[in-house]
Amino acid sequence: METALQAFKPGRAWLGEPRSVPLSIAHRGASAYAFDNTLRAYEIAHELGADMWEVDVRLTVDRVPVAFHDEDLKAICGLDLKVADVTAARLQALTAESGREAPLFSQIAGLAARLGAGIYLDAKEGEAASLAIAELLAHRIERVIVGANTSDYASELIAGGCPYPVSILVGVGKDPFPIADQCGAEIVHPCWERAGQRPDRLLDEAFFARARDRGLPVVTWHEERVDVVEALVKMPILGICSDQPEMVARFARSAVTSPEIVCHRGACKVAPENTLASAKAAWAAGFDYVEIDVQETADGQLVVHHDTTLDRTTSGSGAITEKTGAELALLDAGRKFDPFFEGESIPPLCAVLETALRMGGKLYVELKQADPHHTVTKVLRMMAAEDVFFWAHDVGRLRAIHDAFPQAKLMVRAEDFESLDTCLSTFRSGIVEFNATNAGPAAFEAVRAAGRKAMIAYMGNDPSEIKRLLALKPDLFNVNEPFLVARMLGKSI
Repeated sequence: METALQAFKPGRAWLGEPRSVPLSIAHRGASAYAFDNTLRAYEIAHELGADMWEVDVRLTVDRVPVAFHDEDLKAICGLDLKVADVTAARLQALTAESGREAPLFSQIAGLAARLGAGIYLDAKEGEAASLAIAELLAHRIERVIVGANTSDYASELIAGGCPYPVSILVGVGKDPFPIADQCGAEIVHPCWERAGQRPDRLLDEAFFARARDRGLPVVTWHEERVDVVEALVKMPILGICSDQPEMVARFARSAVTSPEIVCHRGACKVAPENTLASAKAAWAAGFDYVEIDVQETADGQLVVHHDTTLDRTTSGSGAITEKTGAELALLDAGRKFDPFFEGESIPPLCAVLETALRMGGKLYVELKQADPHHTVTKVLRMMAAEDVFFWAHDVGRLRAIHDAFPQAKLMVRAEDFESLDTCLSTFRSGIVEFNATNAGPAAFEAVRAAGRKAMIAYMGNDPSEIKRLLALKPDLFNVNEPFLVARMLGKSI
């Protein structure tokens, strides 16, 4: 480690940098959307806006630090083997066979350096910590916290000259401050996620006064409850761990209010399209709208699915309109996207509506092969008309909604009409959608003069094209890459 120390000496100034909200620390990566401690979990964590990644590190028999939480391979591989008894190569082979390859810590350090992420290191033993720290220094990563589960281990790290700040993790029912005083930890980390429904209420003014007196920043447990996260981000906290780092990261960009982001088929790059998982991910990240596609089954049930057939995204095959709701409920709509989502189902429309209400989300409902009266009636019984808009490629379905539901907000596409004037006069639409080729300031001005909103649909991932389209200042932006757009908007504040 000495050579690495001589090459790069990290500072601690970042601990005291002013920040509007706490750092988002992805717990074992974005472990709500990928197998924990895998490269994919950390790649998704970056996509979701995490500032730091919490990584569990163990040592193999050939002294290679690897990202792995458990002491043994029982849970992941079904084998009665300890990580410490296998080589790194064998560990990677065994875990790859199970569909969740354990990465070398050097791979994670390299990825973090490339993406600009910090690391919260949870090393399970001293030598694993030393070797992992050497990797972090070699990759010149400055924003690092080294976590210790016991005061003895924290003292050992500090006495050994750990170049990074050491955090002491403290369980429920224990006072973190005498423990920190004893071991000399520079950060306190209460692991109080199981301390009732509102553990945030334990962090009162007296708690923070004691932290301030000692000059100790605070990092909190991994948290995924909306009300608790919303309370924690308002506190003088250094960082919040979460399996869903987007829940914390959303507050860092809360000043960006325009355009409203429409997530095409949900957060479809993070979770399987048109599933509850993708809708929840989009709304948890603070995006405004989720776009869904509605189909009708053979027995008249409304479900959310894009294609007319089941083959591309599910374990089933054939036309969706020839299946009953009960038959669709037996299918898997997640595994083809990623084995992590095995068991994710084709959601009934009512389940998506209930989720939108619970999470405060809005919907863009596209009618595929679904009866317009049935669909709109169900939607507007549950959601306020101002929180949803409708579109159908079939003009007949669009006309049926227009005639029967004067309160329903419609979207129309400029490209479907001979002129913009015709587009604006044909339907009582609230939103006019443009694409990357027909969007422009003059068209937007005409749409707004008519009392409508302008939306751009762009399903690509070219940052320069996104920048160009954002410069047109649409009211809504319908995209496949909402997190990329969010990062670009955040940089432009």
